[in-house]
Amino acid sequence: MLSTLNDFKQYFYLEKEEIEEAEKVTTVFPVRCTEYYASLADKSNPEDPIKKTVFPNIKELKNTLPDDPFKEEVQSPVPGLTHKYPDRVLIVTTNYCPVLCRFCMRKRNWKKQFFIITKEQIDEIIKYIKATKIRDVLISGGEPLTIPDEILEYLILKLKEIETVEIVRIGSRLPVVAPNLLTEKKIKILEKGEKVWLNTHFNHPAEITKSSKEAVKRLLKAGIPVNNQTVLLKGINNNGETLYKLFSTLQKIKVRPYYLFRCDPVNGVFHFATSIEEGLEIMRNLKKRLSPLALPYYAVDTCKGKIILFPEGAKYKKDEKGYQLKIGNFRISLP
Repeated sequence: MLSTLNDFKQYFYLEKEEIEEAEKVTTVFPVRCTEYYASLADKSNPEDPIKKTVFPNIKELKNTLPDDPFKEEVQSPVPGLTHKYPDRVLIVTTNYCPVLCRFCMRKRNWKKQFFIITKEQIDEIIKYIKATKIRDVLISGGEPLTIPDEILEYLILKLKEIETVEIVRIGSRLPVVAPNLLTEKKIKILEKGEKVWLNTHFNHPAEITKSSKEAVKRLLKAGIPVNNQTVLLKGINNNGETLYKLFSTLQKIKVRPYYLFRCDPVNGVFHFATSIEEGLEIMRNLKKRLSPLALPYYAVDTCKGKIILFPEGAKYKKDEKGYQLKIGNFRISLP
């Protein structure tokens, strides 16, 4: 595990100034990466996408946006659970990740004391889900598949027992950043849950390796569908050729490209954001080249929910304050 800036020197091309600036960033936002994921970088490339994904950048300290713009913590009727949509809830199981992606939308949790959900907390969450007749549960983190197998199995099987719960989605980056940690035991636990889907997070073709393909294959063999949610990231994947290769290769390994998200307006993150127009133009071009099964929805997340923008007829306006989007009777402003 790489947890200091010096650990990265053998994997990344690093200038002295980059390291000095990164040292300032780590006083606010820590750094962590698996050796496997760092090894995917091209050390000869100063602009390598893997490097940009995990190595601190001084721009992280220049953002002045909210830590929790989507009000997840405000919409938390039970500790560890967010209830934003009528029939869906989010369970945050831990704030630990083996890789700290610099664009993480829950970057605020990096500053908190380490936590893992307990069985007692799970029991309270289960009571709430039963009472509110929730249909769809998303289990996230941090990295939810790093919690102890005993706790993971307890949560998965408790959700399985609830009649109204039809779908349990696991948001996990293990197939991408640490496929060796996706053990057979963990896959067996997910298989026992029967209702389980896995949403993973490939952002660049360089992340699709022999090891990640094998991890996906083992999930599919266990009857666990795998979808992908990509974030559109400036300097990493914001061009049509990169995303064409990513989405077509994902389709090839039977991973459904599900969402392409505009980078969230989160403190320490938003320097990765592209304009909404750039995302729409990329989608417009991809639509000509990819079949619908390989084409994700282009979405913008807001405190009121996700807005899906289509290349034709996208409903938004731009003024001096930023973007004005409309969901039903609500108007949402974004930078």
